Amino acid sequence: MNPFRILPCRLSISLAILLVAAGCAEVSRTNFPTSSAAQSAELPDYVRIIPLTPDNINQSNTSSQHSHSTSQLASARSTWQYNIGVGDVLSIIVWDHPELTLPAGPQRSQLESGSTVNESGAIFYPYLGQVRVAGRIVGDVQRELTERLQEFIPDPQIEVKVAAYNARKVVITGAINAPQSLPITNIPLTLLEAINASGGLTDSANGHQVSIRRNGENSTIDLQNFLENGQSSNNPILHGGDIINVPIAAPALAFILGKIKTPGVVDLGPNEISLTAAIALQGGLDEARADASGIFVFRNQSERIDVFQLDATTPLAFVLATKFTLKPDDVVYIVSDPAARWNEIITQLIPTIGAVRQAQIIRNDL
Repeated sequence: MNPFRILPCRLSISLAILLVAAGCAEVSRTNFPTSSAAQSAELPDYVRIIPLTPDNINQSNTSSQHSHSTSQLASARSTWQYNIGVGDVLSIIVWDHPELTLPAGPQRSQLESGSTVNESGAIFYPYLGQVRVAGRIVGDVQRELTERLQEFIPDPQIEVKVAAYNARKVVITGAINAPQSLPITNIPLTLLEAINASGGLTDSANGHQVSIRRNGENSTIDLQNFLENGQSSNNPILHGGDIINVPIAAPALAFILGKIKTPGVVDLGPNEISLTAAIALQGGLDEARADASGIFVFRNQSERIDVFQLDATTPLAFVLATKFTLKPDDVVYIVSDPAARWNEIITQLIPTIGAVRQAQIIRNDL
């Protein structure tokens, strides 16, 4: 048997196998339905296709990169009051009765001449003995002393104030420039003031997810929302014992795949990046191979996947896409144009087709 007689048959089989393999490989990379009819027929129920239009583009951005949640912790200064605690030093002055006031003098500061709240929450005061003050505000202590001293002094004029705030502190830690503890005083201390007093946020800080641990429970505060939008509830008043932790910002990444000139990762950074900007950063669409009607953004919504579809067959679509904000972990995918896909398959087959033609020439010459 002439071996060349079976050559065209073998090459034909190889050609068919290569055609199928090349076609399947390409389809597996880019085969996502672009028409509404194909989408409804081929996609599972948990995948929701949302065509981007001028009517819904703003709604698509209602959940931006950060949730802008509001804090439930109190932020009103008007309701603040300081309760005296163990370790605080009280300065008590009885006017016109120096025997009841420890002299400050040039050698003694107000702190040194004050009365320290002991472990039982009390102070000793002449004539009165132990006076319980812990957990009370200064005004209450002043009224009690005034009433009880009337037994010994007619119409006593008393001034009570905290000379040293030692009882309650907050701890500031994490991605700030000067981690430390700060005292709680009669002047309310807000989250922003505490962070500023600690040197401010570092460049790597995540101001959207500041944690406050209070009484064993954690609250997440979007401090950046207060700075950008004035949401006062996201700048709460701090209480003694609060532990504030500013986390380091995790990389905010989106991914661009498919028929784009430079597929890869886009760092969204601290600012919002639009779909148009992300495509431009990666060099734009591969116009020779991309299907402009098949630009998709895949977004995981816990119980479903939202797939936003941009039909960029007109220049206005990219203007529309400037209003669509990417979120971390979004996957942008550009499908292949069917004609371009066929051309690529043919290009891959050219060497084999040439081999078949050469075999035919050899056979005919025999």
